[in-house]
Amino acid sequence: MHDEFTIGIDLGGTRIKTGLVTEGKILDLKIIEAKASENLSNQLPHLEQIISGFKESADGRRLKGIGLAFPGIVNSDKNLVIDTSSKYPDAPQLNLTRWANQVFGVPFKMDNDARLACYGEWLYGAGKGTTDMVMITLGTGIGTSVITNNQLLKGKHYQAGILGGHIIIDYKNQSDLCSCGRYGCPEGIASMWMIDRKAKQDPLYPQSKLAEAQKINWETILEFSAAGDELATRLKQHCLDVWATAIINMVHAYDPERIVIGGGISHSEKELLTFFENELTKRGWCPSGIPELRVASYPDTAAVLGAGSLFD
Repeated sequence: MHDEFTIGIDLGGTRIKTGLVTEGKILDLKIIEAKASENLSNQLPHLEQIISGFKESADGRRLKGIGLAFPGIVNSDKNLVIDTSSKYPDAPQLNLTRWANQVFGVPFKMDNDARLACYGEWLYGAGKGTTDMVMITLGTGIGTSVITNNQLLKGKHYQAGILGGHIIIDYKNQSDLCSCGRYGCPEGIASMWMIDRKAKQDPLYPQSKLAEAQKINWETILEFSAAGDELATRLKQHCLDVWATAIINMVHAYDPERIVIGGGISHSEKELLTFFENELTKRGWCPSGIPELRVASYPDTAAVLGAGSLFD
């Protein structure tokens, strides 16, 4: 029996996932609503309750540390949030290292959520065994991260590799304001929160099957597109084209041997990989051959695993 465990927390835009992690495995997982527009300090009591519950069920094992994946730019050396991109607005003012020490008496580490998802997949999942990889998470938003020469890429200001969802690809766009406050980036024109808005603003929406859907997401778009719905088919192709462009830009920028596709959208594995491989072959500048593409081994929990592995 392992005598130590860590806590991995993934502060998502829609859900907060907290896991009990030991030796590359998530032994228990709790999920609560994120309420990302509210202050993070409001969520800390809920996290304390979950972590205390994990400690009680840990059979005498010692809590080694708490790792947190945050949806923004993070100074991972000082464990401070630099920018929140409109989520958890009080986070830059919080001293989470002190919180973890005072409440649980353990060390604390944090980093960007996409970077820690990449870290988890690199250590234990679809990126294992590579020296250079790119991960792109497709879901509520679009996140990216990079391993280069067996190191997490961070950069001078901790934003290297993580802004692939915010590279401007539609420079004339002045209508789709992204959560980053800018126009024309992949997240601003083809993330799931934006696609819901685009669908409802389209003249075809009243006649579309999407108007009958409880929720517009990738699954409903695929379902109604397969049934011949014109709007769903157009939105599906729009997303695929934007995502492929983002991937090609990441390949050109970072020269990975493998690309890992994560996030909730990665569940439609065959649909995505075939399209991205074809687009990379047609549009990418890859004289040595296109990188291998794989879906994430942990499409929903890689950031929890990565955050919990910061103390390994």
